[in-house]
Amino acid sequence: MCGKRAVFRVALWMAAAVLFGVMPSILPAAQEAEPVTVTDAYGDEVVINDPSRIVSLSGRTTEILYALGLGDRLIGVDVSSIYPAEAAELPQVGYIRFLEAEPVLAVEPTLIIATTDIGPVEVVEQLRQSGVTLLIVPAEDTLEGAVVTIELLAQALGADEAGADIAAELLADAAQAQALVETVETTPRVMFVYAREGILAVAGTDTGADEIIRLAGGENVVTEFESYQPITAELVAAYAPDIILTTSLGVESLGGLEGFLQIPGLAQTPAAQNNRIIYENLDDLYLLGFTPRLGDAILDLTYLLHESLPRPIPVVWRLRAGEDILTQAMTIGGMDMTLSGEGPFTIFAPTAEAFEALPEGLLEGLFSSPISVQAVIAFHVLPGRYTSEDLAALDGQSVNSLLGQPLNVTVADGVIYINEIPVLEADIEASNGIIHVVGGALIPQRPE
Repeated sequence: MCGKRAVFRVALWMAAAVLFGVMPSILPAAQEAEPVTVTDAYGDEVVINDPSRIVSLSGRTTEILYALGLGDRLIGVDVSSIYPAEAAELPQVGYIRFLEAEPVLAVEPTLIIATTDIGPVEVVEQLRQSGVTLLIVPAEDTLEGAVVTIELLAQALGADEAGADIAAELLADAAQAQALVETVETTPRVMFVYAREGILAVAGTDTGADEIIRLAGGENVVTEFESYQPITAELVAAYAPDIILTTSLGVESLGGLEGFLQIPGLAQTPAAQNNRIIYENLDDLYLLGFTPRLGDAILDLTYLLHESLPRPIPVVWRLRAGEDILTQAMTIGGMDMTLSGEGPFTIFAPTAEAFEALPEGLLEGLFSSPISVQAVIAFHVLPGRYTSEDLAALDGQSVNSLLGQPLNVTVADGVIYINEIPVLEADIEASNGIIHVVGGALIPQRPE
């Protein structure tokens, strides 16, 4: 994402290592860890002797563990653990608010991690009496609360340095979002709608939705009540929001945007009439989870709420494609910093499917280190701004990439090819250049 520091950060690299199949041994093995004593969300001391087999009962804590590079210790998760994709492949032991003890204990954990919204109370007591260490961490939906939870888990699991890096990056992103907000002159009026089949509500104050709207420079129009209340056509009409914010999973659960707009009153709002329904690539955990990705979520929402903000190449791509392979690669290699500069630049952006279609072993090799990632992305970039018309005029010629190696341009049957890879979609504008979507990854030559 725009604004990431161009330095190697353990948490991001480990997250990408999971994605790309490269898992360096950076952190100490769990069995070598010394007992650690931490203070839980209730002020009680908890001694952690063996963190080798962890059950995480919150999507928030699951994501933190992966960001810390400790995903390989997880043996079970709750159903809210939807990120990263690997988490969804682990045994599911229930939902944090409505747990049963038996499925949690059946996977034989040595450590159970949950947040304060764990329930019911009698099950929590059963877990405490089981003899398995139970660590309950805060679930505060604020920027400061997210940092506290990240640092607490990092301390508990002997990953203090990685936790500090993640927290610092998160705070830096939030500060960048604040700086962007200070450049705009208007404050959009936003309503957050929680939607699931059979459950429709709007977010008032004292909610994660209210907080992230504020952090992104918006104004939550619903201030008369706390928490969530059922939606009604009269309520929607009374607030008349400029923007309706929801989640991608919510819209999906109602059959798409058309189904979402069937909610009483929504279609008549200024937001709907001006096509200001924001939801794409914003799943529940990303937008409302207050996880290590909170800084990215705040920045994304800042750009989405304020259309007047200039959007450099990494921002345009992220808002379009979400956290795909190219987005992560730009971050890991530090190229997001370069491509957020003045430019102009032209980038040939492979789809996630294009990267995944590479022969077995080649993807892992290309992304074997931050320097290698940087070289791969630089090979996809041209200094200067080349529209499709400009590229077509270069038929049969080559242009040096940012890496210094040439890219060959050819045209056949009206299709532009870059090193024999077709351009699938051209001329996506950014404030500092242009993006062309290509149907394959461009592979640089290895140095002699």
